[in-house]
Amino acid sequence: MSMDIPMEHALRRSMLLVRGQPDKADHLQDILFDTAIKYTHTGYRVLFFTHKPIDRVATNIREQFSDLFKMIIFIYVQTIDTVMKRLLDLQRWTNCIPGLIIFESFDLMATPNPNDGQSKQDFQRSLCLSLLADTVRTISVKQKRTCNCIVTLNYGSLETLPLELYYREHNVLDVNDVHESSDILSVMMENEHSIDNKLS
Repeated sequence: MSMDIPMEHALRRSMLLVRGQPDKADHLQDILFDTAIKYTHTGYRVLFFTHKPIDRVATNIREQFSDLFKMIIFIYVQTIDTVMKRLLDLQRWTNCIPGLIIFESFDLMATPNPNDGQSKQDFQRSLCLSLLADTVRTISVKQKRTCNCIVTLNYGSLETLPLELYYREHNVLDVNDVHESSDILSVMMENEHSIDNKLS
């Protein structure tokens, strides 16, 4: 990614949001995991933020793709404070810099203190999304190429967040339209192509 491209243009194109239902969480996690495996073929690492371990991968799959598994770093987080701390840490990384960040179930990971009012909770979540976007930008600058980011979010949650600040309409997918990893990877490839060609 050329760094003379307006950063907002490049950043908004590299951030992808998948909205779905809680009853499809496991199915979507499987698709995200397959996306991570396929992305490692680019030679770049994947950072996978999740609130629960992926434990449904068959042993033969793990053995077959053991080298690719080493290219995926899983980070398990439960609270919004932990999420933001890990993102700040990530900005200082000099090794194992990822080309893709997967942020599964943002609404579950970015859970503020329930005793806080709605406005404070919205502020904390907006701050977390801003920090995520800034981290994607920082990594893109460091490696001089696009760092992609996928975030999943359940329907009906965080409706008061200004998601349009971070996601172009074209980059918001419905889980019902995501049947396999290629549905996500094709959008990412199209976005990278448009960034490289400096399309507006």
